[in-house]
Amino acid sequence: MKHSLFAIFPLLMVLGTATQAKDDVAGCSLIRIDQYYGLKEWDCRVPNSPVRISNVYTDQQGQQRVESISSQQNAMCDDQGICSNNGNFAGNAPPGSYHYTFDWYLGTDTKGKPVSYRRGTGPGFGGKYFNASSESDPVDSSQHLPEVVCMPTASFNCSVDGIEVEDRDLPKYLPIVKEQDVKKAGGSCQSAPLCYDKNMIILGLNKKYF
Repeated sequence: MKHSLFAIFPLLMVLGTATQAKDDVAGCSLIRIDQYYGLKEWDCRVPNSPVRISNVYTDQQGQQRVESISSQQNAMCDDQGICSNNGNFAGNAPPGSYHYTFDWYLGTDTKGKPVSYRRGTGPGFGGKYFNASSESDPVDSSQHLPEVVCMPTASFNCSVDGIEVEDRDLPKYLPIVKEQDVKKAGGSCQSAPLCYDKNMIILGLNKKYF
């Protein structure tokens, strides 16, 4: 993916407001936050993607060949929101570490939250930003919940609105939800013990831990 292809990103951030087709965008789930540096690690992979895929390429002799490669790509995004995969431009997203699917790239939705787009679609290719507010969630995320940050070590090590809370007391602040219901709604519970909807709005605590 060439860097010049994304030169229009700043302009599109203002103009792009229409909804992106769901098949062309994947939400990102917060996996963890580094307890020393505060660096966020995100999983933006397309759900149910195969572990390995067949990639067609042209060799030095001009012959087309097929190779088996990992479907997972890894990238780092700096403070300017520029993402790099081993020196190759991988999109524009908030600072952090990212995992995404081959032939996709990193970006944000209309609320500035990280997502991944299929190559050839979305703001990096003259399209629109995914309109996060247009999607409704079967799992209720309308209730106001406190800000919760967890940095699991031997315990979940969570703080609620900036105040450290014991693991056993977390249900006093957050509802308990079933992981299977969250996944059916397109959300994720990868950031133990928290579950989020597909727009990375916190839903509650994963029932299997409480």
